[in-house]
Amino acid sequence: MILLRSAAALLVFLAVALPLRAGKPQLPAKMPMTGLAPAKLVPNLCLLRYRISTTSPECQAFFDQALGYFYSYVWMEAARSFETALQYDPKCPMAWWGLSRALERWGKKDHTEALLKASQFQDRASHREQQLILARMQEKGQAPGVGDGEARKRKAIATLDNLIALYDDDEEAWYYRAQLAGGERLFGGQASSVPFYKALLRINPLHPGANHELVHYYENSRRPALGWIYAENYIQSSPGLPHAFHMQAHLAMRIGKWAHTTDRSAHAIELERAYHKEMKVKPNEDHQYAHHLETLLRSLIHDGRFVEARAVQAEERACGYKPWQLWFQLHLAERDWTAAGKVIDEMRKANKNDKATTAYFSALLYLKKGEPARALPEIEVLQHALRDRPNDKTLPFRLWETQGWYMCQTGDADAGLKLLFRTVDKTKDDYAHHAWGNGAYYMELWGIAALKSGREAIAEEAFLEALAHDAGSVRAALGMQVLCEHQGRSEEARRFAEWARRCWKRASAGSFHAELADLRGQRYEKLRLESRSGRLPVEGTTR
Repeated sequence: MILLRSAAALLVFLAVALPLRAGKPQLPAKMPMTGLAPAKLVPNLCLLRYRISTTSPECQAFFDQALGYFYSYVWMEAARSFETALQYDPKCPMAWWGLSRALERWGKKDHTEALLKASQFQDRASHREQQLILARMQEKGQAPGVGDGEARKRKAIATLDNLIALYDDDEEAWYYRAQLAGGERLFGGQASSVPFYKALLRINPLHPGANHELVHYYENSRRPALGWIYAENYIQSSPGLPHAFHMQAHLAMRIGKWAHTTDRSAHAIELERAYHKEMKVKPNEDHQYAHHLETLLRSLIHDGRFVEARAVQAEERACGYKPWQLWFQLHLAERDWTAAGKVIDEMRKANKNDKATTAYFSALLYLKKGEPARALPEIEVLQHALRDRPNDKTLPFRLWETQGWYMCQTGDADAGLKLLFRTVDKTKDDYAHHAWGNGAYYMELWGIAALKSGREAIAEEAFLEALAHDAGSVRAALGMQVLCEHQGRSEEARRFAEWARRCWKRASAGSFHAELADLRGQRYEKLRLESRSGRLPVEGTTR
């Protein structure tokens, strides 16, 4: 009797276990299309769900995960998850369709092979899925009679328009239609794609792709504040994806929300580190990581958090990244002259032909140290470079900045301040200059040079302009504090002192007091005797 019961139990187990095992195949060490190990399901990665024709729950789950990665531009992981979905349902047409899209964005040549597989298995697809596959076949010239170039695109658009007319709730159709309307190059695309993204958000307000693209669109169209709600929704839609947090940091930097820039960037990097560890991905295989680190470093420098910035720099060095300009800015801001000089030496060895850039940084270092005589030969290099490259868009600003600062330090303050004002005047409305947190940079220098030259009316104008362009400018707030102290405006001095402390509320006391001491310290007239060895010719300094 016991044997019979045992046999019956074994039969029941086999009846249940064998189908389960059949539905969960042995996964390969590396998959054939991507060459990657299979993906792992990541809890809470992305909220997006798009039902496809498959009987495999695992295929569906990996397909959904792949879409989350895809809409955050994580092409390698999107391809990995789409191909992992196919391990559970090798004939799933939509998994092949998705893999084709991801491979193409990842820059892989075999994306057409994946698309043809989707077409091969389209009899297993629903009608709407067949139309999505057909539209991509038409766009890529794989459907008969579609013609070339724009004709293919028109055919694909017509297919998607008919699809939306029948299934107006199809999220993939709306996203694809937005792409063909002007968003195919991503990063927000053209204005013609925006109505389609917004229509998609009527169906799903938390669609990660539509929100991500609209963040980029408003950022690139110079209306970053209008993108904030989409950045919030993108984070809600994709709580486990680093890029969602990074994109809000983009906007925050452009509209002066520096705390958000730092916090969102730091969280993005925490998520990426966990991803690297879990999936055994090297940082240099993650094309977003370097940019995410740079954004965090830029924000930490702005907020005077130099110890944390040094830690990010160390990680960048370990990864082989070389954002030398940011490293130089860090060391100049923290007044580590030796480290700043080493960065210049690294740049000089790495690019021996770019003498102008190293001359610019060397001039800044000497002028920051109050050594104008040593800056003079470097400024002369910039002058020669501009004569040789008159169409260079960067060189004039670098020359005006260093030459103007030099002249202020060597007794020709009026002419020097006119040059510094020129840099301000030419960049104050330049969105590209402001976009990465540089909006107050030239204004701060103009104000500091005016303050140290005894031109307090000009200094006040410069510092107030700096604060109008970047309310987090600690140097402008401290400059106004010192200026008001000079003029006996004690109540205003107190308010600007509080403003400065808010700007650098997480900076070390030593860093904060070093900035204040510099503004209260040596005036430029004391440097004049040192610098009699040379004068620079100045052209067109009329304000």
